[in-house]
Amino acid sequence: MLVLQWCFFLLSLAVVVYCGWKKPSALISFLVGAVALDVSITWFPPFGGIGSQINSLARLFTVGIIAVLLWSLWREPEKRRELKKLLQHPLTIALLIYIAVGAFSLVYTISKADTIMGVIRLLTMFLLFLGVYLLAEKNTGLLPLKVVHWLGVALVPLTIYEGATKHFLWRGYLAEGMIARVNATFVDPNIFARYLVLGIVANLLLQYMCRESRKRFLYFGTLISLLGALAITLSRSGVVTLVVVLVLLCLLIPRKGILQPIGVLGVVGVVIMILRPTVWDRLLTIRNGLGALDAQRAYLIKVSFAMFHDHPIFGVGLGGFQKSFLTNYPSYKTVIPYVQGVTLSHTTILTIAAELGIVGLTALAIVWLAIFRDLWKLRRSRQVEASISSTGAGFNGTDHNQVNYLLGVGYFLWIAAVFISSQSEARFFEDPMTWISMGMMVYLLVGKVGSENRREFNNTAN
Repeated sequence: MLVLQWCFFLLSLAVVVYCGWKKPSALISFLVGAVALDVSITWFPPFGGIGSQINSLARLFTVGIIAVLLWSLWREPEKRRELKKLLQHPLTIALLIYIAVGAFSLVYTISKADTIMGVIRLLTMFLLFLGVYLLAEKNTGLLPLKVVHWLGVALVPLTIYEGATKHFLWRGYLAEGMIARVNATFVDPNIFARYLVLGIVANLLLQYMCRESRKRFLYFGTLISLLGALAITLSRSGVVTLVVVLVLLCLLIPRKGILQPIGVLGVVGVVIMILRPTVWDRLLTIRNGLGALDAQRAYLIKVSFAMFHDHPIFGVGLGGFQKSFLTNYPSYKTVIPYVQGVTLSHTTILTIAAELGIVGLTALAIVWLAIFRDLWKLRRSRQVEASISSTGAGFNGTDHNQVNYLLGVGYFLWIAAVFISSQSEARFFEDPMTWISMGMMVYLLVGKVGSENRREFNNTAN
């Protein structure tokens, strides 16, 4: 077994090295696929210590992107000029502000070790953000959407198998009890549901941009399969995330080509709930109060409010939630026996409020304002082009700024989906998909693809 693990690791490392040498932009697409394979942690040999930072495919490809980024900055003056431009971008500045707020909490944190690790994680993800922007190429924007979509579709048979047999690929304890929460290749069913929502967003955009009827029919079929897999996960947060994201999609692209599949998707969703009452019964628990959702989540929310009440301005320090909980608020832990129960917050906003206070929430708001700004600018670029082009009223596959806007909508909705889902399963700034999406949004707006498309458009207009 150990020999096979080492063989798989060396093969994965060879792919990273080859792509980093021949096609660095491909590492981005490999990473969005690797995010779906939490199970890969069981495929790698035990490293221990610092080696644990590359003990899964997602971590390995993240490190690969950062390594190629640093190598490119050292060798290529053009990359350094691009980096200077990126560092002046509002979203980059907003992210640095958030990281600075977390780093400042070292002054007062209840747990310096956890805060240091939290800052290191944020800096690692920030380097990933820089790497995505600097390594992306003109045709990179669409490929991550395709990878997430088709990998989600590829996981549907495994989802059906696990749901029908209760034989799980790993973490089999999730199959115990009356309800089997299917997780496929993910560490948690809710995280799996989150990925499926990303796949559904990608599917709808790929359908909208596709001009071949046969391919559109294929996409429609895979859309239904992704929705079915989402239902099997029995993830309340996944369904809520999907509904909110679909509403946003209707607002951002109010066109017949996008509204029709969403409408049919809604009808299919209703049919699924009729045929599988377990899905509907689980969704109904949302309206019965926090206690009905999960006793652990209920006391985690209460302790978050308590921390925020006691430390409203600066919080208890980045990453300090667990130690503060166990040190100062143990009486809030109501799960019996006492030694059991979760002690890590599962709600992003409340975690930030507890750990970084009002200052942290303000920094988070600045990040979101910068994201909205980029989406608005992509939308404005598309509207300007549409006002000049005789075919600009709809999608014809040739308007560059319109394509950029559609891709920007996709990445914006990915960020939104991760954020909404993270209110029940955390992992917003910790999720690589957040940083990949932000990097791609900035690249579509101000990177080489944005510059080339604007120049080409301006030359055509003139």
